[in-house]
Amino acid sequence: MRFFSIAAALSAATVALAQEAARYGALTVDSGSNISAGQTLSLTYNSTVARYTPKTVDFVLQGTRTNGNQTPYVILERNDYSADQKVLQKDITFPDVKKAIGDDVSNWLVIAYITYNYDDSNPPVVLSGGTTAPITIV
Repeated sequence: MRFFSIAAALSAATVALAQEAARYGALTVDSGSNISAGQTLSLTYNSTVARYTPKTVDFVLQGTRTNGNQTPYVILERNDYSADQKVLQKDITFPDVKKAIGDDVSNWLVIAYITYNYDDSNPPVVLSGGTTAPITIV
């Protein structure tokens, strides 16, 4: 029974990630998951499987403090995204977020936060959402 519960949980997590990728695309951290201030963070956003074409892609960072509260969003970089573009790769010099936010943060996520037009209506219905990748700030 315990194996079934673990398998069901993993299956549900996989489905959730697939749904997120189908809606928003995929984000990978190419420089490894451990990063510190001043190092290069390599991010790749891929919209090949995304249902909608992004108009913008913002790379943001958010953490969870040890008390469970969320940190403010840290904007790493803002990018326009052309209609025929499929991949956005950026090398970002990582800021000193521990100095700005504090060192009581246990979990960090990089988010490719996108905006996109839902349809061709006038005025357009503009939606937003994102896909994530975990990192460890050392």
